[in-house]
Amino acid sequence: MIWLAWRQFRAQALAALILLAGATVYFVATGLRMHQSYTTDLATCGALNDCDSVLDQFRFTWGPPFQLNQLLVVLVPALIGIFWGAPLIGRELETGTYQVAWNQTVTRNRWLGVKLTVVGLASVATAGLLSYLLTWWAGPIDQMNGDRFTAMTFSSRDIVPFAYAAFAFALGTTMGLLLRRTVAAMAVTLVVFIAIQILVPAVVRPHLLPSTTTTFAINATTGSLSNGIDIRGGNLYFNPPVPAGAWVISGAPVQDASGRAVMIGDYPSCFPPPVGVVKFKFDPAQISQCLGQYNLHETVTYQPASHYWPLQWFESGIFLALAAALSGTCFWWIRRRRS
Repeated sequence: MIWLAWRQFRAQALAALILLAGATVYFVATGLRMHQSYTTDLATCGALNDCDSVLDQFRFTWGPPFQLNQLLVVLVPALIGIFWGAPLIGRELETGTYQVAWNQTVTRNRWLGVKLTVVGLASVATAGLLSYLLTWWAGPIDQMNGDRFTAMTFSSRDIVPFAYAAFAFALGTTMGLLLRRTVAAMAVTLVVFIAIQILVPAVVRPHLLPSTTTTFAINATTGSLSNGIDIRGGNLYFNPPVPAGAWVISGAPVQDASGRAVMIGDYPSCFPPPVGVVKFKFDPAQISQCLGQYNLHETVTYQPASHYWPLQWFESGIFLALAAALSGTCFWWIRRRRS
């Protein structure tokens, strides 16, 4: 039965091996060049006191492939669910070829179990290798950005792609078994997987571990450490200095002692209007020193950088549990089928 499952899967396996080989060559070749460039640029820019422009040029050069590679790695589990999971059982039920296997000595459970194991392991291995390659390749950019919690970065790094691949494959297989139509199963798998990839970072991931809420006073000290000033709808956001590498989940606008959100128009002496066509440039240190006399504060909620790996493990566990539940559904459904 293992030989039969492999024989049915060999075309997809060969295509995956070719793609993995091409991806390995690309990541290694460009990665070595990028790592060397990053190391060399940092070693020389300090003496020239020009590191900001050097790093900006580095971002300009490698930013587009960085975003594209992340997107491709995130899409791999979805493609696995569509092209490996959905047709695995759905095509056999659609064409009736499953009856040949069921009328032999092979039991339904063994037939399904071998298929799930062979293709499932290939799915996890494919996504895992691509994740490993991208994690190494993007090391300099991740170090420069200092933020591993952005939705695309978190979802394409380290161990969660393993779990995404297992879940997407189990989802596609279940849809094929229930719908008995390959194209319909592929469409449903894609829609469900995309919906989950949107909901989890926004709704689930921020609450997997307790977050930290801190209130910062707006004064010269916090202003000198601020990451900049934003104006949204007239409200002032000071981007206070959270710990390095933290994931800011939410932040309220700057408020006064009564808890009222303040606007830049409330403090004209600190925010002088632009003169003519000259656009006023906000200086966090200067403005915070001016606002320090008004007893203002800003509250921010974040996940500390130390929660990165626990969140990776928690989220992976959730998707592996979902994959196990979907696989169990497949076994339960196939046992109750009469033909």
